Amino acid sequence: MLIIFGKKISDEKQVRYALPEIYGIGFSIANKICNLLDIPLNVKISDLTEHQKFLISTYIKENYLIDNQLKIQVQNNIQTTIDIKSVRGFRHRSKLPVRGQRTHSNGRTRKRGF
Repeated sequence: MLIIFGKKISDEKQVRYALPEIYGIGFSIANKICNLLDIPLNVKISDLTEHQKFLISTYIKENYLIDNQLKIQVQNNIQTTIDIKSVRGFRHRSKLPVRGQRTHSNGRTRKRGF
């Protein structure tokens, strides 16, 4: 079992399908990481050497914001839009859809709040 930044990844999965389980890494970034580190896409996590696992974790740590760091950055960005009193910030504060969706017949999920 591979543990990257507190996230346990199953040994049975291929690398390109296992890496997107980490918040902030998608399928295309997982493929990019495999290509840069010369890891075949169809190899499973259990078949990786310790050196390859180390390379993957250090590359991700140096080049990408993941998990809690990314969540904090997103929350700070939302707070910034609220603080500068933009339209998006107003809609975030009022718990309305932010990106132009209609609210007359849709948007019940967002309007319901937390």
